[in-house]
Amino acid sequence: MWRCLLPLLALNVLVACGGESNPSAATTRVFKSRGSLQCTGGGTPPAVMAAELDNAGIAVLRSACGSDGLSRIALCGAPDGALNIFAIPEAQAGRAQSLSFSLLSTLPGASEVPCP
Repeated sequence: MWRCLLPLLALNVLVACGGESNPSAATTRVFKSRGSLQCTGGGTPPAVMAAELDNAGIAVLRSACGSDGLSRIALCGAPDGALNIFAIPEAQAGRAQSLSFSLLSTLPGASEVPCP
């Protein structure tokens, strides 16, 4: 009987430990313009910018494409407002800002959109 209960007891211990929250694991989102233009697209893919963060020792937890949400004139060759957005540990936000990334919270109209 103990042979059957022992694995269940071990599972309960693992589940109980896994539910703890870690305040030092707070995350924030940063962004950088893709540099793409109306009518022509282009710009830097999220994977390239994620590698830039990674090479600087910044852990990329999630990446997405986005839009800055700003109104702009429709004009071929003008910026289109496309962004690359990254979730990183909050403690590494200053380092990301030194690489010209900005906090997404400074751009209230921004939203995630499907990547092209």
